[in-house]
Amino acid sequence: MNVLYITIDALRADHVQEDSMPSMRSFADGAIEFTECVANGPGTPWSFPALLASRYAGSTDGFGIPEPGDAHPTLAEVLSEAGMATSGFTDNRFASSSYNYDRGMDEMHDKGATSPLKGAKQFLREKLDHDGVVFQSLLRGYHLLDNVFVTASDRDSRFVRAEVFVDELIEWTEEQNKDWFAWLHPMDVHAPYEAPPEYQRKYLDEPVSRVKSQKLARTAVHHPDELSDEEWSLQQDLYKAECRYLDDQLSRLMDTLEHRGELDDTVVVLTADHGDMHGEHQRGGHPQEFWEEVIRVPLALRLPESNPATINGQAALIDVPPTILDALNLKIPSSWDGQSLLSRINGDSTARKHAFVDVGATLNRQHAALRRSDGWKLLRHEKKEYLFNLSENPNEDEEKNKAQSATKEYDDLSATLDKHLDNMERRRELGEAGIEDEEMIEDHLKELGYLE
Repeated sequence: MNVLYITIDALRADHVQEDSMPSMRSFADGAIEFTECVANGPGTPWSFPALLASRYAGSTDGFGIPEPGDAHPTLAEVLSEAGMATSGFTDNRFASSSYNYDRGMDEMHDKGATSPLKGAKQFLREKLDHDGVVFQSLLRGYHLLDNVFVTASDRDSRFVRAEVFVDELIEWTEEQNKDWFAWLHPMDVHAPYEAPPEYQRKYLDEPVSRVKSQKLARTAVHHPDELSDEEWSLQQDLYKAECRYLDDQLSRLMDTLEHRGELDDTVVVLTADHGDMHGEHQRGGHPQEFWEEVIRVPLALRLPESNPATINGQAALIDVPPTILDALNLKIPSSWDGQSLLSRINGDSTARKHAFVDVGATLNRQHAALRRSDGWKLLRHEKKEYLFNLSENPNEDEEKNKAQSATKEYDDLSATLDKHLDNMERRRELGEAGIEDEEMIEDHLKELGYLE
């Protein structure tokens, strides 16, 4: 049996719908859909330890996962050991070989989103004071020139488009003479939203220029209070255009597998590493915060010979790798933090009681969140804590913050979250580190818009 594992970057849970992703809506309707799946981090660096290795980002110092040989195998390593061909397709540095996510992969189609100016940027970093006026001025010039190079090249978007990866994935799977595992991480719905013009016209009278879309994206993330209601609406339409383009590419991939007679013998997983904000709470992009728009993600599983189902109640991304192994009747490593969802599908167990979310790298007790299956949610946003009952306050109205009034719930969630963080601290002391190259990490954070 094969596995197609699709982890879409920045796809909101509420956009796998008819108006933006009709084919994937149809796929989810024919699959097993979990309506309350929680990402274990608010961005790619903190979600992928869960997605590819069923481990919390907080369990490891640094970013990514440790070098090969630690006691915590990746999903690809387990599947490779079981005799499957394995390959990854990504254009996100934080989900790349730079952070050891090629562990267990026979092939890694790792684009890396480089530009002709990368060497010049590194030279400036080595020669100049990073906080100085000269460096900062040249850095602004670098970003302007980098956009010029990308615009002048034959690429028409910041990231490699899904159609390139889909072509490569189709070709790679066709070459295999044994069961295969293919992981696809498309970047199309990650800002800046630069869908092809024909897709923008489905939502707009006229397409938006790349310069304008990039400016909108930067302002939404770093200066969201400067965007008007009309500009937020434009951002939402551009996002939908990217979703529709990606929907067509994923539909093409599944149609190809079906035409080759492989789809019925393939476990297909559709999910995302995190969501995106479009003006909610006066935020844009995916800040290192734990609002529902950021941590709620879609999750649909198509298992051969399983009937469609809708599973309400909480699940988490950290549960996806164990579920894949369980579906293949493979042993789940005891070191993994997640639990298989197959028992939920069979009606033999209840929803995940606690979903933990943090930003890893350095363990910060004031920068984490806990979502409980009964709807209560504790958010620690550095200088402020929020406590919401999502069943009463699904939009997380900040005026209804119960951190000071719901004492029993606050004490219970706070103690549970602290206990989890204590466990992460112990594991950091015993385990190996991830990637701790501060300059490279900062570079990659800026490339993806986490830092200005």
